[in-house]
Amino acid sequence: MLKTPVSVLFMLVLLVLTAGCWDRVEIDERGFVIGVAIDVPRTQQKAEPEKGPRGKARYAVTYQFVVPGKLQSAGGSKSTASGQAYLNLTSEGDALFDIDKQLAGRSSRFPYYEHLKVIAISDKVAGNDHEFARVLDFFLREPEMRRSAKVFITAGEARNILNVEPSNEKLPVMYINSVSENSVKNASILPETKLGDIHEHLLGERSFVVQRMMSAEDRHEVKLEGAAVIRGKNSQMAGALGPEETEGLNLITGKFRTGNVKAEVNNKLVVCDLTMKKRTIAADVSDPQHIRFRIRIEAEGSIGESYAQSLDLLKRKSVDRVEQAAEREIVRLTKAAIRKLQRDFQADAMGLGANLQQNHYKVWKQIGDHWEKGKRYFTQCEIQVEPRVIIRRTGTVDRSKR
Repeated sequence: MLKTPVSVLFMLVLLVLTAGCWDRVEIDERGFVIGVAIDVPRTQQKAEPEKGPRGKARYAVTYQFVVPGKLQSAGGSKSTASGQAYLNLTSEGDALFDIDKQLAGRSSRFPYYEHLKVIAISDKVAGNDHEFARVLDFFLREPEMRRSAKVFITAGEARNILNVEPSNEKLPVMYINSVSENSVKNASILPETKLGDIHEHLLGERSFVVQRMMSAEDRHEVKLEGAAVIRGKNSQMAGALGPEETEGLNLITGKFRTGNVKAEVNNKLVVCDLTMKKRTIAADVSDPQHIRFRIRIEAEGSIGESYAQSLDLLKRKSVDRVEQAAEREIVRLTKAAIRKLQRDFQADAMGLGANLQQNHYKVWKQIGDHWEKGKRYFTQCEIQVEPRVIIRRTGTVDRSKR
């Protein structure tokens, strides 16, 4: 008997309707991991020798699971019942994929990474050759992972920040996630470092910076301080920039959105609240071995605070002095960052090599292999910063003494 087109169509519709979700997992059976911390084990315990291949390094990985039943009570209000709304579990091994599977024998719910917010890596792990890229390899391959997960380098053990007890959040990771986004209010904080962006840097073998976090003495908070510098050639942490150097780097890279710049006029402090309007980079490549960069920075804003009572800000000359003082401070901040990256770390975390590759490709083909390694042309290039600050608003002026 020949099948008619109608019967064939009917069978296809049945196949679609009866397929179902063959790999469905109920939501209450998932173990939602929102944070991961990677450390060096505290003690190298001697275990029975294992057969088969083994990794050279060993990691202690802490996972923060959400306990949904303790997030909210009846009526949708925050739960006041005893017990935490999260669970931290730590396992050790020589491969993160293997450690992940170990949790099957400890947790009633298998790890699920689609809602992962934070990956914290201790400076002891990141300070080893190629180790930073190795520990991220698992997350870059994991199909459930989102590339928007934020990555931190921690001063000291990474697991400590997952044990913080914030007073305004039930989940430590959500508190950490919010703190990392405050760079819009503080120019000395590096913008959040996302897994997808780091992947691009690793593939291009370019040096870059990662937000640096530490747990404060008060267990109720963490602190973002400076930036960790990762060398592109071996994905190893070269060192850390301080808050002022990080602010200088943000100015150079154009990631300075809005922030305070302290100016000194007549030995008195004047604080300028500035917003970056434009940042351009021009390169003189006439001598490929000694390239000259000119970075122009344009910012404008208002005077947020002044301790110079004798300064009459109603006069154009006084405002000019404040602008010039702010420009000198920008030069000082940027020079501090340049000096640290060129001399101490020899790592181009400013993205100057990427600028050459994009705008002067022929020159880059000649010197690219020796930019950060070999002859290290990056350490020999000249970098000049030219800021321009415009004060638009001086604010209310106290002239009562007059």
